[in-house]
Amino acid sequence: MTSMLDVLTCLVVASALFPLGVWGRYQAENLVVDAVEGEEREIRIAVLRRGSLTCQVLAVVFTAVAFWLLTID
Repeated sequence: MTSMLDVLTCLVVASALFPLGVWGRYQAENLVVDAVEGEEREIRIAVLRRGSLTCQVLAVVFTAVAFWLLTID
């Protein structure tokens, strides 16, 4: 029973992280305050996009772990 809860937990986390990453990637320019200009703005946008990509990668990892947990049962 606990392994099934682990699987469900991994899938819930993955289903939250992936859309967050997709949304953050497309909204990175809008999320940076307009008062920040020039190179600093581009750096902050790049940081947000990297974080969004990290969310997406972690969602894939959590999904893979969930399927791995299903196979070892």
